[in-house]
Amino acid sequence: MGFGDEQDFNKENMLKVIGDIENEFQNTKNPKIAYWMGIAWRNFTAWHIRGDERKEYLDKAVFCFDKAFSLSTNTLPVQLPLEKRHNAEYLDQIDIAGELGHMLVDDAPIRDLVRAEKVLKFVFESTDEYEPCLCSYAELFYKRGNYLKSAEIGLNISDRCAISPEWKDSPPPAPLGIVGSAYRALAKQAKKEGNHKEAVALLEKMRKLKVATENDIKILEKLKKQLVK
Repeated sequence: MGFGDEQDFNKENMLKVIGDIENEFQNTKNPKIAYWMGIAWRNFTAWHIRGDERKEYLDKAVFCFDKAFSLSTNTLPVQLPLEKRHNAEYLDQIDIAGELGHMLVDDAPIRDLVRAEKVLKFVFESTDEYEPCLCSYAELFYKRGNYLKSAEIGLNISDRCAISPEWKDSPPPAPLGIVGSAYRALAKQAKKEGNHKEAVALLEKMRKLKVATENDIKILEKLKKQLVK
């Protein structure tokens, strides 16, 4: 059996297993089963599906996560204690909402920023901790062109990392990366409008946060020279 044949075999087997489980539990009231069905469809899509066909299977994953989130409202805690978080043995409402919101922002074929905002806002307002899915919340506003809000959310979740028992020793770069992208877009807008003072202020913020690239610094220094003329 060649590599391609083996891939097709694995795809068919996985599809059959997921389909059998789905048929068995299609009327389930258990949020954990619905959640893991969502994970299964998401992973199946990532491993085996390409091109336009992805939407059909991503929709299945979203449907399962959506169902799991609805079922979890009265059956699962909003957030588990730290020692039980991000553990396959346990599940809370934030885990489910995070998976759903992340997909609705990051997966272009099924992108729905309105739905994503509702579930990610729930996560944002339900915990003071950093949750990786909150990067998608900041990205959501960036995709809408609301760069100030994107930067605000990015700074907020970066601050959460700094005081988090789970993340403070190895803070992820993504939150400040989003802030940098948002400030860069705002600086570009300000420069285009001839507001060089504002552009300089934004680029200086980027340098202070250590998210400015070499090109950002070059633009900053050039603008500062123009301001003193």
